Amino acid sequence: MTRTYFTLRRRVLITLATLAIPLAGSTPVVHATPLTDTTADQVQRPLHAVMGQGARIADDTGRTVLLRGVNVNSAGQYYQEWPDLPATTTLTEDDFLRIAALGSNVVRLIISWSALEPTRGHIDQNYLDRIAQAVAWARAHDIYVLLDMHQDAWGVAVNTPDGVYCPPFTQPGVGWDGAPAWATALVGTSATCRVSKRELSAAVQASFANFYLDVNGVQTELVNTWAAVAARFANDPAIAGYDLLNEPNPGLIPGLDDYVLLGNFYRRAMAAIRSGEQSAPGGFRHIAFFEPSVITGSLPVPGPLPLFTSASGSASGSASGSASGSASGSASGSAGEDDMVYAPHQYNESISPLPGSLASGFADTATAASGYGTTFFNGEWGFWDTDPAVIADKTRRYAALEDSHLVGGTYWQWRQACGDPHNIQTRGTRPTCTAPDTGLDHDPATAAVIARSYPRAAPGQLTALTSDIPSGAMTLTGTADRAGASADLWIPERCAAPALTGANITQTARRQVTGGWRITAATNTTGDYRLAIACG
Repeated sequence: MTRTYFTLRRRVLITLATLAIPLAGSTPVVHATPLTDTTADQVQRPLHAVMGQGARIADDTGRTVLLRGVNVNSAGQYYQEWPDLPATTTLTEDDFLRIAALGSNVVRLIISWSALEPTRGHIDQNYLDRIAQAVAWARAHDIYVLLDMHQDAWGVAVNTPDGVYCPPFTQPGVGWDGAPAWATALVGTSATCRVSKRELSAAVQASFANFYLDVNGVQTELVNTWAAVAARFANDPAIAGYDLLNEPNPGLIPGLDDYVLLGNFYRRAMAAIRSGEQSAPGGFRHIAFFEPSVITGSLPVPGPLPLFTSASGSASGSASGSASGSASGSASGSAGEDDMVYAPHQYNESISPLPGSLASGFADTATAASGYGTTFFNGEWGFWDTDPAVIADKTRRYAALEDSHLVGGTYWQWRQACGDPHNIQTRGTRPTCTAPDTGLDHDPATAAVIARSYPRAAPGQLTALTSDIPSGAMTLTGTADRAGASADLWIPERCAAPALTGANITQTARRQVTGGWRITAATNTTGDYRLAIACG
């Protein structure tokens, strides 16, 4: 559908008569105030991580913020195997308009080191401009952006060139995304041939080994790149934070690389980000989202522990230094850094190489996050079983666990181009795509789960949340830190005439927007409150 259609529809809906919603107890009926037709529902407020007791993501007024949305890889740079099959889809403002129509308030936007620093030591300002344009579109539709330094199988240059001999038991590998060619080991040789999995090639593993050991300053270059990115977006409240490195490989020495050296990289990257933020006028701290290695994400002791040397969050620029080999420490183990969120990928009962149920995955992730003294956020999740009923069951159970743990996450993914390496895997394999792209906008059942009711922001600290997917009904409880703290609720359009009731809370507005409803309410006093949405 075109943007014009959504704009016209939105204008018609916003001109509806003022809506009356009954409240609990003796509170009189409150009539919603019609809001002005604007491109954004509200201005994003800066976010930070509350660590220690009551760990959560919060805005600058102290409200708990649940970040829920999708991954978008259209701004990333991926290897293209077939000239007539683009590796990514074209990103436009319409993508953000349609994502907003699901009630999503965050996009995990894939960015690529290879595009940021195509030539060593030179940051491509045009690519930063492209990222900034995407952020502006997100901001216009009331969506936060999590900038994700994405990599899969190291980078774009790990493909096996035509004519290169692959030894027995190996096969020519395609390129992927992430690091630039100049930061890649053994480019163009038989070392790019892979054994089964995309990461199982000498070129990929040697590149990660060089990175962890900072051979020839390769890691330092990515650290410096993060400083440049942070400086560009230092004063932008639409940036939820920075995902430091997507799905790090365990490396040639698991236990050292992914438990000690990965932690050292995170420490350096966060110090560079803080420096970049401080260098820009009006710059402020954004959340650092950090991941375990790709194979340890579902474990309660995943590994890397960023350590800082001062209360200001500054850290040594060296890759040596110490780091804990487990997540069993406490918030004191990350002294000085109070803006960290643990961000593994929840693929239990999906593509995880380790056994475990969705419930055990959430429980173990919660344990790991607690060890870091912070909350967690599922940077990726998704299910691709052949049976739609199985997908539906897993998706519903995932949603219930996300609600019960009072966290958010981003679905993988919004749109995937036919020429994406995920569809190819091996050189010379042409994907048989029935459409130019696939993804969430072709999966209405999963989209309905993502579009379920939830509090985009809630007063103080949330204590419980349940959301009924079929109807759109919702209940939540929390503890307010002040009177007049506001709740910002998303309700999908399948909930006809949503009505709010509760205790210690009063509705202030309700309006219909594309895809659903936005309801705001405010606490009457400090202390416990309860809120319920019923659907007509």
